[in-house]
This record gives sequence, C-alpha cells and structure tokens, in this order.
Amino acid sequence: MKLDIAAIANRLGMPVSTVDRWIRQGRIPVERRGPAAVIEESVLVRWAASRQLPLDTTAKAPSPSGIIGLHDAMTRGGIWHDVPGDTAEAVLTAAVERLADLDASQKSDLVQWLLDREALNSTGVGNGIAIPHPRTPTMDDTRPATILTAFLQQPIPYRAVDDRPVYVLFLLLSPTTQAHLHLLSRLSFCIRDTDFNTLLSDRPDPETLLAAVAAIECRLES
Repeated sequence: MKLDIAAIANRLGMPVSTVDRWIRQGRIPVERRGPAAVIEESVLVRWAASRQLPLDTTAKAPSPSGIIGLHDAMTRGGIWHDVPGDTAEAVLTAAVERLADLDASQKSDLVQWLLDREALNSTGVGNGIAIPHPRTPTMDDTRPATILTAFLQQPIPYRAVDDRPVYVLFLLLSPTTQAHLHLLSRLSFCIRDTDFNTLLSDRPDPETLLAAVAAIECRLES
C-alpha cells in the first residue's frame, strides 16, 4: 500500500512538518508522483527498523471527511506550473485536468460547478490570487480535501476584487462545509502574509512552497 505524507507522519507519530523536512533532506526513501511524495508501507517499515524508529503499523490515517491541514491538502492536489489558458474557463479546465483521481465525466461536472460559482461572484481575492471552489461541497465524503495550486502561464483577467489579473489559483475541493471553512481560513491567513505573497510572486518550486505553508501552520498551532 502506498502511503502519502500524512499517513507517513501518522505511522511515525511525528508532525507532518517534520516528515516533510526529512523528505526534502532525502532522509526518507519516497517515490515522487509529480509534486507529491509516496512510499510503500513495506519500505517504510524496513526504513524505520534500520533507524530504530518506532512505527505504528496499525495506525489509520485520519478520516478523509475530517479536518486536515493546509499542507496536507496542498500536497494531495499538487503544485503545477505553466498551466495554460487565457480565460477563467480555460485555466479552470486545464487545472481540473491535472486531478488524476477524477474521470472525464467528473472533471466536466467539476469545471461547470466552478464556473457556476464564478458566475455568482469572482473568487479572485486580490494580489493576483484566486481561490476557485464549488458553491457547496461536491466531493464524495470518503475522499480527502484537496487544494490544487496552479501557477498560470500568463496572468489573466478574472474580475478580481482589485481588478488585477490572476497568476495563481488555489483550487479548493472539500468533502464538507466544515473542512472547506477550515482550509479557507488557513489559506486566507497565508495570503495575508506579505512574505508569503512575495514567495508566490516568485513562482516557487513545490518543496519551497510547501515548506513555507508548513512553517505558517506551525505558527498557527503553537
């Protein structure tokens, strides 16, 4: 069974931020799937044993319908660069296409739900950032919350609150309203941070961006 970063942290009884740092340092032999990292459970067992680290092989990952952290949700969705398109519909379609766990019909429905939400009011929140999401939770409640981060090939008009073109999307998909509000609150905290906004404008690689998110979440939880 493949374990993602949240499951690895759960088995090791460590914070996700620590596991993320170890992965970035090359200390855990993960496989890369795009911007995400996974490991076979058997490989993790051998690795932990070789370092005399306690490992709970009976631990279960937190309920996907429960509250999870921003870092975990962004890791699941992936961080993508040069997403094409010159309209909101085009970039949303291109972003949704990168959700590998949806079939063609689900992707088509999701794009329409996102467009319906944009028709009500733009999700462009200013400073070149948009947080597209459906009006109501539309995911199966057995699936974890996901945030797909899409840096666009070119800034596009998005009817944002400050009328600035958008260059990055945080596509937010949640199984419950509670999970949606939790992640939206944390993401909003991040984008109000001047240093985080500066980092976004540099279009950072996945590891750098996720490390920044993990650091902000640690401050929130301390």
